[in-house]
Amino acid sequence: MQKEDKKSYIRLIYKTAFAYLGVALVVSLLLGSLLGGNYYIVCSVCACGFVLICWGWFTYLKMTGMRIFPKRDGKKKPKVPYIHKKDKDKRMHRPSFRMDSDDFDDDLTSKTSASAENFTEKQADTARIIARIACGIIMVSISFLIPIN
Repeated sequence: MQKEDKKSYIRLIYKTAFAYLGVALVVSLLLGSLLGGNYYIVCSVCACGFVLICWGWFTYLKMTGMRIFPKRDGKKKPKVPYIHKKDKDKRMHRPSFRMDSDDFDDDLTSKTSASAENFTEKQADTARIIARIACGIIMVSISFLIPIN
């Protein structure tokens, strides 16, 4: 990989990890606060961290070829030809809090944004694995910092 590609790859890992971290923290803090008390918040943050670590491990196993659950050979939906699709070029409306740097046309977007589409599938899977495990480790370490009264 070239130097610019490495920077973009690190940005992809960083972006993915903090997206997972934001979602996991919100879910675990909501779950812990609904149950009530710092003890439940610590347990839910730690549990979400271990779930993310396991998710990264299962992604690694899938990347190496091992499948935890076998594939189903069920019926597939028939594909609609492109000419019969209603919304060919329309993009779904996204609220402002869900927008990303890809949604804006800027001169710096090509230098600052990182997308998995720019890399091979193996590199994108590796980035997801690293991001999930790093996010899980951050969540577990956050659970040690929360005081229990």
